[in-house]
Amino acid sequence: MSFTAQDIQAKIQELLADGSMFVMQDMDINGKRYRGFTHAAPNMLEMLQFARGYGDKPFIVFEDQRLSYDDFYQRVDILASQLQKNYGVVKGDRVAIAMRNCPQWAISFVAGALCGAVMVPLNSWGKTDELMYGIQDCGAKIVVCDMARLALIEAELDKTDCCYLAVEPDNSDSAPGAIGDKVCAFNTVLAGGLVDGFAQPAVASDDPGMIMYTSGSTGFPKGAVHHQAAIPQAIMGMAFLGVMTMQLEGERKLRGGAEQETPLLTVPLFHGTGLVSGLLMPLQFGQKVVMMYKWDTEKALQLVEREKITGITSVPAVIQGLFSHPNYGKYDTSSLFRISIGGAATPEGLPELIQSKIGEASRSTGWGMTETVAVGSTMSGAIYDLKPLSAGVKSPLAELRFCDSDGNVLPPGDIGELQMRGITVCTGYWNHPDATAEIFDGDWLKSGDLGRMDEDGFLHITGRIKEIVIRAGENIYPGEIENAAYTLDGVQEAVVFGVPDPVMGEELAMIVYARDADGVS
Repeated sequence: MSFTAQDIQAKIQELLADGSMFVMQDMDINGKRYRGFTHAAPNMLEMLQFARGYGDKPFIVFEDQRLSYDDFYQRVDILASQLQKNYGVVKGDRVAIAMRNCPQWAISFVAGALCGAVMVPLNSWGKTDELMYGIQDCGAKIVVCDMARLALIEAELDKTDCCYLAVEPDNSDSAPGAIGDKVCAFNTVLAGGLVDGFAQPAVASDDPGMIMYTSGSTGFPKGAVHHQAAIPQAIMGMAFLGVMTMQLEGERKLRGGAEQETPLLTVPLFHGTGLVSGLLMPLQFGQKVVMMYKWDTEKALQLVEREKITGITSVPAVIQGLFSHPNYGKYDTSSLFRISIGGAATPEGLPELIQSKIGEASRSTGWGMTETVAVGSTMSGAIYDLKPLSAGVKSPLAELRFCDSDGNVLPPGDIGELQMRGITVCTGYWNHPDATAEIFDGDWLKSGDLGRMDEDGFLHITGRIKEIVIRAGENIYPGEIENAAYTLDGVQEAVVFGVPDPVMGEELAMIVYARDADGVS
C-alpha cells in the first residue's frame, strides 16, 4: 500500500483524537505540564505487573536457559520479597545493576522496581574507577553484579556501604553461598524463597524511578534521573508507532515458522535502547527475548535460525556486518522481518542491503538520547521507505525546536541544535546541579546534535555541534562525507573529523574500517 507524508500526518491526528486508545492529556510532573498518553500506566510498578498474564508463554532465552513469563515472575517475586524484607530496600533506595545481559539482569530490574527502588543500570563495560564512581555517586543500597564486575571492584568494597549480590559466571543454579561480609550469591538469595509480608509501595508519577548514566565522553558519566511515568509513556509511544504503521501499510504476519514475536537483544541493557526497546517493550507485549552475552555475528545467525528470530535492533555497523557476513547464506533467516537501526545515522546503501537479504522487511530507525529514554523521533516499515536516511517523524510525546549558537530559535528547515521537551525528558543529573543547568534552557533539553525538520515533518540529524569542521570559514558536517564514503565498495565503517591546518584552520581527515583484508576499492 502506498501513501504520502501527508497521509502520515493525517493518521497521527486520527490516532490522537478523542476516544482513541492514544488520546493525550496534560500531565503534571514536578510542577510542570507535559502532554502524555492518558491510558499509559502511571508508574513503572503498575506497568510491570501487566505481563504476569502471559503465563507459560516463553519470555527469555539465554544460552541453555529458558524462562516462561511464569518462571520469570516467580523469581522476581522471591527477589523482591528478599530485597524488601531481608535487605531493607524501601521506596527511593537505589538498586544498581552491573553485569552483562542475562536473565538475572532482567529479574533484578523488575524486582527492584516493584520495591519502589530507583533502578540504576551501570555500564558493564566500565573499569574499576567508572563502576565505583557510579556505585558511590548514586548511593546504591544494593548492587547486583556478575563475578567479572565483582572482580574489578573487589578491592574497593570497603569504600561503600552497600550489599552486593553476585551472579555466577555461567548463570547457572549453582552458587557458592556467602562470599564475604558484603557479598552474597544471587542464587543463594533466590534459594531463600518467598518472604511473607511483601507490600508494593505507593509511588507517584513524578517520583524518581531510574537513573541512567550517560556515555561519559568527557570525564565521568552523569546520571540522568527519570521519573516513574517516563518509561510507561515511552512504551506507549512505541505502541503508537506500531499501530500507526500497521494501519498505514497493513498488518505484517509472522513468517519462516515463527510462532511469537522474537527479538534478538544485541544492545546492552544499560543503554536506553536495550532496556526499553529490547526488554521492557517486549515484556509488555508478550514477546520472547533472546539474549547474547556479547555480540558474535556467526552465533547471531545461528540464533536467528534456531529461535526463529523476527527482529534485531542494533547500530548500523552491526547490522551491516550481519548481512555482509560470508556465511549468511548458510542459515535460514526467513523468520527475520524487523530490522531497527539506531545509535548513528543510517549510511547510504544499508537500506538496500537489508532489502536484498530479507525482502519486504520492516526496517526502522530513530533519534533519542539517554536523557529522553530514547524517545524523540522514529519510523518503521513503509514510513521508513519514504525517507530512509532521515531519523523519522516526531513522537507525539516530544516537542522539538532548533536553535543557533546564541540560543535563538530558528525558522523551520534551518539547521541548528536540536532541543527537546516532553514527559520522558529526564528531570536532571543526579548530584550534578551545574551540569543540569548547562544542558537545560528552561525545560528544553539541549541535545548537542545538529539537525533540521523538513517540510514533510521528518527529522534529519546532520551531526554533532562539537564535530563541525570549520575549513576556511565554512561549516562542514562530517556525517555528509561519511555517507558518501559508505557508497564505496568495501567500507564497513567510516568516521570523518577535523585536524588542525595552518592555512585553512582545520582540514578534513577520514578513517575507514574495511569490510575485508583486501581493503577498499
